[in-house]
Amino acid sequence: MNRRTMIKWLHWTSFFLILYFWAVEPENVERLGAAALATHSGFGTIFAILVVVWFASFAVMGLAGRPGPKLPGWAKRFHPWLHKSLYGIILAMVLSGGLIAVFAPYTVLAFGTFPIAPSVSLKTFHELAQEVHELIFNLALIGIALHAAFHLWRHYLLKDDALRIMIPAKLHKYL
Repeated sequence: MNRRTMIKWLHWTSFFLILYFWAVEPENVERLGAAALATHSGFGTIFAILVVVWFASFAVMGLAGRPGPKLPGWAKRFHPWLHKSLYGIILAMVLSGGLIAVFAPYTVLAFGTFPIAPSVSLKTFHELAQEVHELIFNLALIGIALHAAFHLWRHYLLKDDALRIMIPAKLHKYL
């Protein structure tokens, strides 16, 4: 698998996991009980693995995409900043989610089977980590919305085929 294919898989898998986390918020998980928490933490663990792979790829090889020749000057400057800030905020979201598990007053089991982290049981830090995680998640949603709007603008208004770069070739006929 080449890097571009890997980035597409990471991109779209992460998108659907973020969509899940948006639909199933922590308040819902608490209301639905232990099974929902186990599922949420399991998907969080999968997401964390994806983010570490994606961030490592970025750290070693830099951004996978380039601004493109049709972008105006301001957008060429905005392009790398937007992408790098998304890497940072997604990594911060994963780290804050991990801190929730570490500070939990119980052992958090991913998919109800394996512990994510040793439970230190510090309730104040657990609640703080939850608040920070939710704030970072909301910032990530704003960043993702800006990211999507930026690339839709590129594809449909600038007509630089930006979406063809990001989606699988089998879906190009729908663009």
